[in-house]
Amino acid sequence: EGAAPGCHRAVIHMWRRRLSCRRSSSRPLQAAARTLASTAKRLPTVMPGPDVQLRGPRVGPLRSPPRWEGSGASATGRWESGWAQTYVSSMQRWEKGKERRMEEFGHSKQWKTLSSHEAYEQYNLRKRDLAGLPFVAKYNVYGAPRHTRFYVVFDVQDAALRKWGSAQLLEAALQERRAKRDRRLARRQPPVLMLLRPVRQRAGHINVGSRAVFAAIVGNSGVAGIKFAGWICTGSASLLSESIHSIADLGNQVLLAVGLQQSLRVADEQRPYGYGFEVYVWAMISGVSTFILGAGASVYHGVSCLLAPHEIDSLPTALGVLLAAGVLEGYTLSVAWHEMQVEARKAEMTPLQYLSRGTDPLNPAVLLEDSVAVVGVGIAAAGVGLTHVTGNPVYDAAGSIAVGGLMGAVAIFIINRNRTFLGQSVPRRTRDVVRTLEADEMVLTVQDVKSVLVGPQSARFKAEIHFNPQLLSDKYLAAHNNLREVHKTCRAVETEEDAKRLFERSAVFLLATLSIEVDRLEHIVRTAYPEFKYIDLEVL
Repeated sequence: EGAAPGCHRAVIHMWRRRLSCRRSSSRPLQAAARTLASTAKRLPTVMPGPDVQLRGPRVGPLRSPPRWEGSGASATGRWESGWAQTYVSSMQRWEKGKERRMEEFGHSKQWKTLSSHEAYEQYNLRKRDLAGLPFVAKYNVYGAPRHTRFYVVFDVQDAALRKWGSAQLLEAALQERRAKRDRRLARRQPPVLMLLRPVRQRAGHINVGSRAVFAAIVGNSGVAGIKFAGWICTGSASLLSESIHSIADLGNQVLLAVGLQQSLRVADEQRPYGYGFEVYVWAMISGVSTFILGAGASVYHGVSCLLAPHEIDSLPTALGVLLAAGVLEGYTLSVAWHEMQVEARKAEMTPLQYLSRGTDPLNPAVLLEDSVAVVGVGIAAAGVGLTHVTGNPVYDAAGSIAVGGLMGAVAIFIINRNRTFLGQSVPRRTRDVVRTLEADEMVLTVQDVKSVLVGPQSARFKAEIHFNPQLLSDKYLAAHNNLREVHKTCRAVETEEDAKRLFERSAVFLLATLSIEVDRLEHIVRTAYPEFKYIDLEVL
């Protein structure tokens, strides 16, 4: 009772799903489900989600402008609205502890705000210490899909003095907390092993390419063991080249898995736009290792066999090993191909376009490496067969050199592809975002557009927006019948002090309306173009 209709509807649908999931012919359960369904139909449709009812006006990307409450100044010149009482109360709190705050913390802006995280980092205040303080809730701050509370700095400083007593004691507590954090970090594993530690995944993040990478790790592990066993039995140069190839592929897949894990870390102060570029860095390292270790070792061994030929001991063993390796490599190739087709359809590209221009570094790398592995198995089989038939070991050595050349070509392609993305290329749908903003009636022009990729699935968009001031004013006055209340307030102005209060009040509410419009435009862009996770719109 007393909750919003959207909450009623959400609870009813939750219990309706629970009742429908019970496989029972019980008549009371069926009657309860029908009752809940009929009740849900009678309730008004209110979309639950970001518009959460907190203290004061609704907050969220689609919230409405604030209400102009009260008729203004009374006959005695004193303002009696709720807004004026809040303003006077804030001024009284500011003046009450001003001298002590200045003595302990120095000068600060009167209306400067701090987020709850900043209050914890700078003043060592937890959520319970901030309870009861006035705040403003802002939606989707720092890319986090939730509400962030902002407090006035002098309220936070007063709470810190009540808890710690003085700035010196506060600094001692902060130093002790930093020391504990440093000791905790020092007890962790060595830096090399920390790369393989699992990290906390961002909420709602999809691991593009993870299935192909881990399937390739399992497949290449088995293939490398089989090929090495075959090389020990036969002494074939092509089989040794293929064994080195599989070991290089396995190491590359491990590097890609490390990059994938590191890219999932949550954005922090050092990386405010996240760690998405980690996957490109590790993919480039993978390409370099393929070129140096895989291609270089294969070509070197092939040339060595040309200079010092070696006969193949057992043809059936070599061909059986290559057949088993081809089956495993073909399976991992099919997984990578399927994953790349799915991602290409999501990006509205053909597989070839996605291979060359897609932002995903994992699926194309796995696909190319597995393709070279399958082709290399065929080349190795041809070299081994021709060497056995003709008795000339040149074919086996040539097969090793050919496999190394293919690996080198793929490595160069992977390195160049990731180098392009590390250069912060412009996202593909940037022009569509600009057209969407310019189509909004509140926007006059969009200027100084800057857009870059910050990860495989995330991009940043920054622009300066010239808002329509007349439409902005009309939108505020049309909400909550504000025009009539503003008219009453204007008629009640008698002194210069009343006029000053009226102007301050108008500025506060118009700025609030402008902030609401900025949030609305960001919500529109983020909904239509999900890859733009970091949107910075400035007022021109």
